[in-house]
Amino acid sequence: MMSLIQNKINYLGRLLQLQSQSSLLMDSASVSPQRINPDELPASTVLIGDNLVYLMHFACTSSESVDFCYIDPPYNTGSKFLYHDNRKSDSSGPFGTHSEWMSFMLPRLIAAREMLKQNGVIAISIDDYEHVYLKVLMDRIFGEENFIGNIVTCRSKNGKGGKRNIAPSHEYLLVYGKTQESELRGQPDDDSSYNKADDYGKYKVDGLFRKKGEASLRTDRPNMYYPLYCHPESGQVFLDPAPGLMEIFPVDSKGIERRWLWGQDTARERAWQLYSSPKGVIYVKNYAGIENEKRTKVRTLWDNTAFYTERATNEITKLFGEKVFDTPKPLEYIKSIIDCMANRDAVILDFFAGSGTTAHAAMSLNMVDGGTRKTILMENDAPISHTHVSYKEGFRKTSDITVARLNKLREIFPEFSYMAYELKRQQGKMTTNDNLTVDALT
Repeated sequence: MMSLIQNKINYLGRLLQLQSQSSLLMDSASVSPQRINPDELPASTVLIGDNLVYLMHFACTSSESVDFCYIDPPYNTGSKFLYHDNRKSDSSGPFGTHSEWMSFMLPRLIAAREMLKQNGVIAISIDDYEHVYLKVLMDRIFGEENFIGNIVTCRSKNGKGGKRNIAPSHEYLLVYGKTQESELRGQPDDDSSYNKADDYGKYKVDGLFRKKGEASLRTDRPNMYYPLYCHPESGQVFLDPAPGLMEIFPVDSKGIERRWLWGQDTARERAWQLYSSPKGVIYVKNYAGIENEKRTKVRTLWDNTAFYTERATNEITKLFGEKVFDTPKPLEYIKSIIDCMANRDAVILDFFAGSGTTAHAAMSLNMVDGGTRKTILMENDAPISHTHVSYKEGFRKTSDITVARLNKLREIFPEFSYMAYELKRQQGKMTTNDNLTVDALT
């Protein structure tokens, strides 16, 4: 049985061969982005048309150009949404009715992986129906060893009522790194005990500088028993005596001679990290981190009312006057994803852009923390049904909604800028009908 990994390699070769015979042509008022150059990107770039065409092109011309990728792909529920959400095949293949959806996702995920930097991260929203099949694809394309985690997000207090016996309240966020170099930024530490500050930032005092427990005696490390000198009012700690300073040795409350955590030379270099209480107890300052922000490991259960589906519905209705997009994600939810998983200067790819929430979230974060995040959005130009509410609001293609939100962002954030490109369709050029299916890879 031919492995999916080997087929991935073969398929990438086919991408390169296809690219060598083709060119990506786009309509725009400026030069088309044949390559992704982060320094030349505006705050957001929206690419209109089949995302696979763009992904294949940039996988070949601009590999390792993206820091973070977030997508909210079709969940394949069969619902009559604005976009196509029914890719169910017959049950004859090894993956049953899920084969067509997996075949749809396979080349897009392969190309997205090539676009990620070596330390890049991808996060994908999904629900129960395709979750396990997406996990199979991701394990094969990104490698099981690069699976970072699976976050469960509460999206509804009362749950969806479509199922017979259960009302699901959750969705998943599947997170992978491209390599072992990939790391998440971490979620903010809301600990309010960082109640002190100096020239190096906010800090709290919660760790004794005197060693405790095993190997803590003076006799264990004699060179770590030495006097410190502290100012009882300012809390400053010094290695040399001076008038008005209190001499302190690492002696515990029972009079037992202990030792300090650091040797004398290290303590001299890092005395700014030490703090003395008025009674002369020496602590190591626990700083809130770079830019006064402490980060902790990302938790796998997200339960925040700001992440509820109804919040997203209210947001999209407030922006457009009507619910012009069926399945928007809440702004605060996407902000949290980006904030936890990408640095402040990240280039962010979203190739199922939908209503453009990713661009909105990135810009909102930039305004809060001074970041320089940039987004690359891709959205199809599929025609909108005459019966859909968005058509009645004047939208004719799904990408019209994405662009409309970017225009609204320019009104909200004067600093925001974007460029839109649309694919020129040429017969025989950059075709995506290459008959690559998941079932054929087994």
